[in-house]
Amino acid sequence: AAALSDADAWIESLEKLIEKRRAVKQGAMQALLTPPGQPGHQRLPGFTGAWEVRRLGDVVSPRTDRLDPASVTDATFCVELEHMISGTGMLTNDAGITGGSSLKSIFHPGDILYGKLRAYLRKFWFADRPGVCSTEIWVLAADALILRPEYLYQVVQSGFFLDATNTTYGTHMPRSDWNVVCELKLSLPSLPEQAAIAAVLS
Repeated sequence: AAALSDADAWIESLEKLIEKRRAVKQGAMQALLTPPGQPGHQRLPGFTGAWEVRRLGDVVSPRTDRLDPASVTDATFCVELEHMISGTGMLTNDAGITGGSSLKSIFHPGDILYGKLRAYLRKFWFADRPGVCSTEIWVLAADALILRPEYLYQVVQSGFFLDATNTTYGTHMPRSDWNVVCELKLSLPSLPEQAAIAAVLS
């Protein structure tokens, strides 16, 4: 009983530490993703120049490639919504196991997967390999000439992106509306500065 109580106390202390570090990261995201001249902005040393304001839909597009479930094999890496751990950017240990008979979306390394069903659960993942996923997940591809995928990955974790995705349709199964989210305005620094910001936040 004493050993288990100690384990409970240790778990609680780790959870508090995780929450504290998440709060620190949220503060850093707020400072680094806010464009120059706006309250709260903090810029990394060595960077100058104005940021460009772009419409999200002009620099990011959801992939529309689909795969028939009959073509999915045990060798096909598969991600379902239940494999994505809320708010962490991580997958469960059983991610990759194929199953079900529904149509799948195809993703590639560097794509950002974002759960559009019940977006308030904040399910996202940076694809480090090719695979397929549920069609309830957006597969977001960045225009590499303007937007680095690593920077987009940080953007989808921000409060303003979450606010946009929470404008949903459907009552029992609320889904994010891309027609709303694509109108989100992004302030984009140069590609090197995007890489530096993404590295700090990572």
